[in-house]
Amino acid sequence: MKVEPVGVCDLCKGPIPPGDWYTRRGPRLFCSVDCKNTANSRAGATIRGLKAKKRVAEGRWLNPAKLNPPTGEEQARRARLGRRREVAEGRWRNPALSEGARVKLSRPRKHDGDLHRAMEKLKQGRSVADLTPAEAEAHRAYRRRQRAELWARTPEDRRAHWREVWRLAKRRRPPSE
Repeated sequence: MKVEPVGVCDLCKGPIPPGDWYTRRGPRLFCSVDCKNTANSRAGATIRGLKAKKRVAEGRWLNPAKLNPPTGEEQARRARLGRRREVAEGRWRNPALSEGARVKLSRPRKHDGDLHRAMEKLKQGRSVADLTPAEAEAHRAYRRRQRAELWARTPEDRRAHWREVWRLAKRRRPPSE
């Protein structure tokens, strides 16, 4: 059903060429295929939304991002493409040159030498077996100190600490299907 006068697109209100005002089905509604597709998509949006809300209420909806999550390689590829696009456009700035980064990088490290290298390797997903003997020994001594400090606390403090550890682990855990 045409809303605007003949010769005017119902979506963008732009002109339709005079020779194309009518089709064999009646007056032409839209000036282009893009306007027709957009109008059809908008007309069906409420129906799609209601169906999606119904699936959520029934518990049948699954987050598409969790069905096929990007791998580390895919994320790295996307980041690399974005960075290269910014470089080509002249918008990219080295994050290490920002004022906040300079302040952070000028602070002394929390751990020195072997322990620092061990922490960095473990952060990258390596195991303690991958560390050199000196790094492994520094890491073991650090963990012993941590354990001793934890047991020197009151029972309430220890419980609070383990609750926090549990909350952090729960946040990192992937949702169960």
